Amino acid sequence: MDIKPYLDSFPLPAKRGILSDVNKEETDKTIIEVMKAPDKVALQLVDRLIDPGAQGNDIQARHLLHAMAVRIPDYDRREGPGLRSKFCLALAKTLSDKRPDRVKAFIIRQLQLCGGEEVISKIGEFLTVPGIADDAAQALIAIGKKSAGQFRNAVPMVRNDPSLYSNALHGLAQLADDSSKDIFIEALKDDNDESRLLGLWGLTQLADVSTLPLFLESELKEKGYSRIKSASYCLQFAEKINKIDAIKIYQHLIKTRTLPDEKYLREIAESALK
Repeated sequence: MDIKPYLDSFPLPAKRGILSDVNKEETDKTIIEVMKAPDKVALQLVDRLIDPGAQGNDIQARHLLHAMAVRIPDYDRREGPGLRSKFCLALAKTLSDKRPDRVKAFIIRQLQLCGGEEVISKIGEFLTVPGIADDAAQALIAIGKKSAGQFRNAVPMVRNDPSLYSNALHGLAQLADDSSKDIFIEALKDDNDESRLLGLWGLTQLADVSTLPLFLESELKEKGYSRIKSASYCLQFAEKINKIDAIKIYQHLIKTRTLPDEKYLREIAESALK
């Protein structure tokens, strides 16, 4: 399959780097054609991607691949199931090839738009790779709760890397993963402020009242910005649980937030108890 005619329908940037003179009729026609064999086209497009800054131009290939990723879920619904999965599996397969990290990151960002359960494990492999882990996390979060296992698996492998560890904790907290309670509790002991806050946020997301005593004990140790943030988690936690347990949180805030600039927190808590 010769994909050059498809690429030619997409514009190159003008002198100022701005895409101009887009022929919508031609690009729409191209999309219709490439959707007849999206997996085969995807493989050829990926082979044309280059590392940003390298010699050459891959703008048209990136543009077309992105357009396919955006539109293929709708084509899958209209034309029958299978198109989206074939396209995504083809893209995921290329992640195993020897390519620049920033090219792989771009591919993962396209999977964030259209990927499903079929690519979770492939994307999950990059949660331990600096420079790509954040893109992988965002893609897995977009896919949903079934991705949580990838984050849990990554935690022990990234435990000694603050950035990667925080990235994994964020994913689990964002997904409100019920199986990660112990991971969040462990994070409360970390020396890194961000990791501890993510542990508190994770427990807030789960809103498991059995963790409330430890949650309140841990959040009280925070200082500065972290103290402000942990107080907000207290209020969020209280909103998610029954009134009897929520009272413990409001009383905790009244008792512990005694500084003049924390008056607003006491007022919020006192108002909630009325």
